[in-house]
Amino acid sequence: MGQVSRLRAAALAALASASLFAFVAAAPPATNASTATLADRVIADAMRHLNAPYRLDTAGPYTFDCSGLVYRVFADNGIAARIGDTRSVYAQLAFLRSRGETSTTGGQPGDLVFFNGGSHVGIYLGHDRVISALTEGVKVTSIYGLTVPFTTFGHTHLGVTSGTFAATVLHVRSYRYATAPLNVRSGPLIDARRVTTVAAGTRLGVISAHRDVAGRVWYRVRVPSGLVDWVAGWYTRT
Repeated sequence: MGQVSRLRAAALAALASASLFAFVAAAPPATNASTATLADRVIADAMRHLNAPYRLDTAGPYTFDCSGLVYRVFADNGIAARIGDTRSVYAQLAFLRSRGETSTTGGQPGDLVFFNGGSHVGIYLGHDRVISALTEGVKVTSIYGLTVPFTTFGHTHLGVTSGTFAATVLHVRSYRYATAPLNVRSGPLIDARRVTTVAAGTRLGVISAHRDVAGRVWYRVRVPSGLVDWVAGWYTRT
């Protein structure tokens, strides 16, 4: 067999071997350090702990419980403050909820995923996949594939780099226009933190929508500066 044929056979064998594991969890693609978001870094670090054993009340470096895994990954990246700098899953949920950073839609890579009212937590990978410390170890699963129900996302905004989301993270589906000066908020709630204000007539790139408990529609939008957050839909038009 010639050298070219041998190289081709080796490449096909490697591809076949890799495909056996693709359905479990693909590691995040290599990202240039200069363009990597915090989400890329956090997910890469979490994936390094895949299959690590579960042990209650531990946060690594070799064993984890669910909130311990989350805390260790965020702390190792110097951003534990994003989750309240706490080891407790209930405290992490309470911290994000108090800031209007929880919702059942609009999860982005690097967000937290809470289950069963706050008894379990993991890190969102995107495409309905989550990595978390289960009793059988650190695993990647569907957010709807656990024995406990999905409760909410905890938005950490790790896709933001210098005030903007990386262009490949979110996709604009349609456009709307502000009908008045409009507050852009950190969550789909009237009392969520105001991030900025846009002028009447501003074109808003709509990424997703959410209906609150009062039945009002909120839009997650990209504003002209590149910032992505929430606006009250009743102050917009097509």
